[in-house]
Amino acid sequence: MNDRLNDIVQNILDGKTASVGVLSTGERCFVAIAANRYDLLPSSYADPIEAWQRLEPEWRAGVCEWRGWPRGYANG
Repeated sequence: MNDRLNDIVQNILDGKTASVGVLSTGERCFVAIAANRYDLLPSSYADPIEAWQRLEPEWRAGVCEWRGWPRGYANG
């Protein structure tokens, strides 16, 4: 996964201010799901399941790493 996005996720988890408004839709979906902050999802993907489906498998794998989910979830 992208170091910049991972840094944003870590900042959110650490309680630091992180701007997601400058991210693309896919990047914002990744960050929001990885950080378990569904309130950060873009309005066009406000449903976490729809946001998850928007992500490519490699991005889903990155979310799985952040969330401690089995990597196999990325392929589903």
